[in-house]
Amino acid sequence: MRLVKYILFFIVALYLGVVLFMPKSQLYYKAEEFLSNKGVVIGNEKIVDTIGNFRLIHPVAYYQGADVARASNIDIKPLLLVNIVNIDNLEFTGVAKKFIKAYVEHLRAKHTIFRPNYVKIDLNGSFGEATGYIDLKKRLVHIDITKPKNIAAIRRFITKGKKGWQYEYKF
Repeated sequence: MRLVKYILFFIVALYLGVVLFMPKSQLYYKAEEFLSNKGVVIGNEKIVDTIGNFRLIHPVAYYQGADVARASNIDIKPLLLVNIVNIDNLEFTGVAKKFIKAYVEHLRAKHTIFRPNYVKIDLNGSFGEATGYIDLKKRLVHIDITKPKNIAAIRRFITKGKKGWQYEYKF
């Protein structure tokens, strides 16, 4: 029984050591390199790498050189078993603002290794509150607007479904 305690203690200590001291900024630069191959560049950000999480302050997203979105804060928590991304005050700018006149106050994306092809999304903004998912295997984004407020800004992107307003996109 004592051996089991030591093994469990070792596994927990190893997990905490990896999570707390992993090079988060290097992971971010690798992700930035992957996104740049797809035409997406994140710039003008201030990077804050702490023990528990990784934060981008005032990042601007560019798609093929055009300014498309800005956020006040992106907080990334890479916990290995569960990874969480929180985006605050996301607004669409430039070319994207002509098409999407909505504002996202808070977006939370959660990924777990127990469902590797699935990312759960919760968001609220000028259009109301919404929940959804990204299915990486089927390459599908599905968002249900659970509490609609002002959907006029996104009306042409959403459809009326069984459970209310929804947005679906295949990528």
